[in-house]
Amino acid sequence: MKKQQISILTAVVLCFLLTGCSTQEEQAYTQDFYAMDTAMRITAYGDNAADAVTECVSYINMLEADISRTRESSDIFALNHAEGKSVELSTQTADILQEALDLAAKTEGRFDPTIAPLSDLWGIGTEQAAVPAQEEIDKVLPLVDYTKVSLEGTTASIPAEAEIDLGGIGKGYAADHVIEILKENGVEQAIVALGGNVYVLGEKDRDTPWRVGITDPDNPGDSFATLSVSDTAVVTSGDYERYLEVDGKRYCHIFDPETGYSAETDLRSVTVVSPDSTSADAYTTALFVMGLEDAMEYCEQNRIEAVFVCKDHTVHVTDGLKSSFELQSTEYTYAE
Repeated sequence: MKKQQISILTAVVLCFLLTGCSTQEEQAYTQDFYAMDTAMRITAYGDNAADAVTECVSYINMLEADISRTRESSDIFALNHAEGKSVELSTQTADILQEALDLAAKTEGRFDPTIAPLSDLWGIGTEQAAVPAQEEIDKVLPLVDYTKVSLEGTTASIPAEAEIDLGGIGKGYAADHVIEILKENGVEQAIVALGGNVYVLGEKDRDTPWRVGITDPDNPGDSFATLSVSDTAVVTSGDYERYLEVDGKRYCHIFDPETGYSAETDLRSVTVVSPDSTSADAYTTALFVMGLEDAMEYCEQNRIEAVFVCKDHTVHVTDGLKSSFELQSTEYTYAE
């Protein structure tokens, strides 16, 4: 776990190194912190930057207290362990759960907030990680079904033995609300890095976008390409983040809800660029599960902009990002 935390922090720092300095550097305020099981950093520029960032950190900690699976005082813990599996949620928890269910429907279950029993069975990212027997997978697989979740207002109900995990969109949801907090405080320039979720507010300088690095799946401490972007989220998921290797085979933390196994596709990572960080977070998972061909088609049909890194080191970029994408590593080939 400690090695994983260091790797995440390195990636966050890398993102900021790539962005360069703002013309308001003398008014910059940065806070590093740890929340939602990942290293985070928020940098804001302007007279009210310090107060704004402090408010953002407080918000993230409050959100985590609501949606954490492991904190016994959280809404999600209460839902997952309630007799009868029905509880009253806070307005915020109900909102993010509804977002998760909507995105599950839009992706036909490739992203599914009821994935928790399957994730727990595999234990990837923990010391107990192991490849489960097929009969164990078959037993928990029926519990992974977002259509069996009921949400009426703020009252949520789930089947017995099912569990909700909002980790797949939690950081994206947090980033969207952090940006709103920054704007409300008069901040016009900021970089929000919540693990693999980066959101840039405004531009680095007048008419100059921020440059955000995309993590190299082979060397997670480095980037292989950059995107020049403004006022948008850049969210990446990949098989290098958390995984288990057995007999030379890698099982990553991104599961296919249909098979119960790690998604076995031709992809190493997916980066989605969107002003809606919540949906971008979910789409990185869903597109990874789909595989390149289906994912590219889905992006075209749903107007999603993304960068795909394949196992053969080819990189595929949707049309809307081609002018802002810059490949920097000779280890990868840009498939134009």
